[in-house]
Amino acid sequence: MPLGLLLVLTSWLGLASPAAAATRRVALASGMVAALDDDQEIFLEAPPLQGEGLLAFSRRLTGDTKAVRTISQHNRNARRLIAGVRYRVPYELLQGALQLKVIRALFTADLARPDGWLHVVPATDDPHSLWRIGVWFTGRGQSFIPLREHNRMTENTVGPGQSLLIPSYLLLPAFRAALPPPESPYNLEYGQDDSGGYVVYRLRQGEALYSAVVVRFTGRTYAEDVNALAAELAELNGIADVTDIPVGQPIRIPFDLLLPEFLPPSDPRRQEYDRARSESAKYSNTVRTSTLEGITVILDAGHGGQDPGAAPGGVWESVHVYDVMLRVREILKAETAATVAPTTRDGTGFVILDRDELPKSKGHAVLTDPIYPIVDSRVGNHLRWYLANSLHAAAVKRSGDPDKTVFISIHADSLHPSLRGAMAYVPAASLTQGEYGKTGRVYTSRREVREQPRVSFSWTERVRSEGLSRQLAARLMASFRRHGLATHPEQEVRDRIIRCRRCRAFVPAVIRRNAVPAKLLLEISNLANAEDRRLLRTRAFRQKVAEAIVDGILAYYGQAPSAAATPGS
Repeated sequence: MPLGLLLVLTSWLGLASPAAAATRRVALASGMVAALDDDQEIFLEAPPLQGEGLLAFSRRLTGDTKAVRTISQHNRNARRLIAGVRYRVPYELLQGALQLKVIRALFTADLARPDGWLHVVPATDDPHSLWRIGVWFTGRGQSFIPLREHNRMTENTVGPGQSLLIPSYLLLPAFRAALPPPESPYNLEYGQDDSGGYVVYRLRQGEALYSAVVVRFTGRTYAEDVNALAAELAELNGIADVTDIPVGQPIRIPFDLLLPEFLPPSDPRRQEYDRARSESAKYSNTVRTSTLEGITVILDAGHGGQDPGAAPGGVWESVHVYDVMLRVREILKAETAATVAPTTRDGTGFVILDRDELPKSKGHAVLTDPIYPIVDSRVGNHLRWYLANSLHAAAVKRSGDPDKTVFISIHADSLHPSLRGAMAYVPAASLTQGEYGKTGRVYTSRREVREQPRVSFSWTERVRSEGLSRQLAARLMASFRRHGLATHPEQEVRDRIIRCRRCRAFVPAVIRRNAVPAKLLLEISNLANAEDRRLLRTRAFRQKVAEAIVDGILAYYGQAPSAAATPGS
C-alpha cells in the first residue's frame, strides 16, 4: 500500500489525529499497541491478520463476536479491515490475558503480590481516578468504594508516583490468576495421611491451644466446644499437658475441623468460600446521607420474655441488650432523621432506666400485628424476621430503594471466657439458600406472616446481601474500636456459627430469612468474660455501645466518624 494512502487511512481511523497526540502508547508483540488516552481510556490497537474480517478480529481479541458493533463504532464505523492498519479495541472488551498484557505494558512498576495487585501511577501520568482503576482491575467502576476503604483513602484519585493495592478478592480472574501463591501469616503446612487431609500450625510465644488454634482455625467459640476440641487436638498430637506446650510445637488439625478460609486453595469448600467472598465484595452501599433522611433502621433486641438469653453470673442478656436497643433508638430519634423501627417492646412504652443494675423482666413482646408476648423463644425468633420483612417492604414502598434499610439484632454472647469484645455475624451466601416459611395459628394469625408466608432468595440476592452486610459490620466494628470498645481478638466479623464437633455451620434465623439487604446479628460483649460482664452492668458502657452503633450506621451511609468518639472504656 502506498505510504500516503496508509497515512490517510490511519488518520481517518482516528489513530494519529491531533486529538490523540497526547495518548501514551507502548508497543506489544505482533504489531499491537497498548494505548492510554487523556480521558484515562485504555485501548488495544491491533492490526488484522491476513484475510481477517471484523467477526474473526473480534473473536480473536475479545473471545466473542458480540463486540463487533462496538469495535466498529470506535473505528469510525469501519466495516472492512485493511491490512497494516491498527484498529482500536476498548480495554473492557478484551480477553483477560490481553487485558493483563496491556496493563503490564502501560504500568511497568505495577506489582503482583500475594494479597493483591499493587498499582503504581507513572510519574508522567495525570492522577488516576479510583473509578478508572476499578474498571481496569475489577471490571466495575463502582469498586472505587471498597478500593478507597481498603487503602484508607479520603480522595478518589491516586497521584503520580503514588500506589494503591487492589485486594485479590476484587480482581478480575486474569489478574487474580497472575498473583503469586498466598502467604499465610500463620505459616500453615498441609499434609495427607490415611485419615485424610490436615494442616499443621506451630504454636508461637504466648499462645494457647484453645485460643490460638481452636478459636482461630475452627471457628468454635462456645466454651464447651472449645474445651472439647482442645482436648481432642491434644490427644491427636500427643500433648499430655495443654498448659505446658513448648513454643514451636506442631499442632495437626484435620481438614473437617477447619474454617473454609484455612483450607488449601484446591479444596472445594475453600473454592466455594472464595467464590462467595469474591462475588459479594463487588457490592457496596452507594446511598449517602449525613442525616439518615429516608433511612429506616430496624432494631432488634435479642431474646426477651420467657427467654432471658445468656445469664452467666445472673446477668440476663435480654434486659441488657434491650436497654442498649432503647439507647440506640433514642440517639437516632434525637440526632438523625432516620425512621426507627424496634421489633420488641417491654411493657407498653420505650423507657430507658437511668441506672446501672437493671431489673429482671419477662414482659417483652414482638411488635407484630397482633403483638406476640414472647412465651416461646422459637416463635419469637421467627416472628422477628417476618416483622422485619414487613417493615422493610413498607420502607421500600416509601423510599423506592431497598438499600435505605438496615437491620441490627443486638445480643450479648456467652463464649469461652478467654474471649472479650464485640463481633458481628453476617449471612454467608452459601448458607442462606432454599425456601422457608412457618405454619400454624400462632404464625398465620399475624398480618406480617400473611403478607409473605414464605421467603427465598436468589444467588445474586444472597451474595449482594453478604457484601452489604459485611460492609455494615465493618463500619460497626471500626466504630467500636474508635469508641475504645473491645472487639473479638481473632475474627470480629463472621458469616456462620459453628456449634459442637459434628454440627453443621448455620446462620441465625433472624438474619438468614431476613429480606433486608444489609443485616447483621451484633454480639456486643461476652457475658462469660468477667470484665465484659462487669462493663455491661454499667449504664455508661451501654450508652457508649449505643453511641458506637449509631456512629457505625452513619459511617455506613457516608458520614465521617464522630469527633465524640474517644478512646477509653
